[in-house]
Amino acid sequence: MTLDTPTLFTSVMVALFAGSAVLIVFFVFWKARSPACARSLLLWSCGMFLAGTGAVLVGMRGVAPDSVSILVANTLLILGLGLGRSGFATFLGARPTIWLNFAVACLWIGLCFYPLFFESFPARANFVQSYLMLTCLSIVWMAFRQNKDGLHSVRLLGITTLVQCFGYVWFIVNQNVRLYPDFLTAFPERFMAVHLIIILLSIVVTILLPACMIVERSMHGFRQQANQDALTGLANRRSFLNGAQSWMSENRAEYETFSLVMLDLDGFKSVNDRFGHPMGDAVLQLFGRVLKDTLDVSAVAGRLGGEEFAVFLPNCGQETALLTARRVCRRFSMECREVSGGKLTVTASAGVVTADRDVPLERALDVADKGLYKAKRQGKAQIVTMALSADGGLQSFEVEPAFSTQRTKAA
Repeated sequence: MTLDTPTLFTSVMVALFAGSAVLIVFFVFWKARSPACARSLLLWSCGMFLAGTGAVLVGMRGVAPDSVSILVANTLLILGLGLGRSGFATFLGARPTIWLNFAVACLWIGLCFYPLFFESFPARANFVQSYLMLTCLSIVWMAFRQNKDGLHSVRLLGITTLVQCFGYVWFIVNQNVRLYPDFLTAFPERFMAVHLIIILLSIVVTILLPACMIVERSMHGFRQQANQDALTGLANRRSFLNGAQSWMSENRAEYETFSLVMLDLDGFKSVNDRFGHPMGDAVLQLFGRVLKDTLDVSAVAGRLGGEEFAVFLPNCGQETALLTARRVCRRFSMECREVSGGKLTVTASAGVVTADRDVPLERALDVADKGLYKAKRQGKAQIVTMALSADGGLQSFEVEPAFSTQRTKAA
């Protein structure tokens, strides 16, 4: 098979229809898709089908009436690529702006009723190719700026679309330099073959990428579920321990001390007994949000189980760790009263340990847990602070109310 323009053009048409069919099949059989992914697949598939139909009509230039091979054909191409962009935006959680596709299509139709525009192949080509180029650039921008999950397949789609954009730029530059009077004159030229090769390769890769994106997002979601507490959005016990240990291993030479804060909600069982488990879940979610809003970005927070939470504070001394624990406890108690209209008062107690960098994480966790236990025995809203030496020995031990600056030293 020779790579002449008729063969390449036919291959582009076949690829578009095949891509539409593949995405529909994937839509039907991939049951793990989210509603957003389902809408994305449908939009993308419809876009490819419309673009393929438009390409068929373009191929009928000189046979079918110009109103069909020019006006209708390019309207379908504009809508097709535009719906592909809308499908991509839907996948990323952005606004699909489908109306914009139809607005540009209506503008195209309106211009075609203007004889000077409709009879000028360069004017028509510049309009359509420029819109396709801008649409591709929009996809590229979304792929690299709105890819919140950091999916590799999304970045690859951005690169592929950038190549496709180059194909449209190539067409515009050659058309405006050589000024072909009509499509049939430009069609057999070498630059058209290069243009079609670029578009064909882009379409073939794009057929696979939407499915890859959805599978990768599903895998990403499974990993998040394995590492994230479903109720609070914090790291679960395993993820918290792995995150803290990884930080200690990778940055051991760059810090002197670290701190751990173990927190527990006081009287949480009575909340469930009095108000039911939905209220208890809401309290846990509130505490998780307080941790996210209060802690520094370098801190690692997690829910260890039940109403027990932990915070790893890298390169943090005892005073800062105590202030952090106090700030979390105070803010949680205040917000709990505010959101319940004063009907619900829940406090938190904490065990705070500051250790030398050579102290194993397991030792620090054990001491912080014991400190939390002692804080709970002292009453509600209590904080116990401790410091460990390099060999893991206990250096100091202090108790203070979470809402007071007074401290009590204990033997």
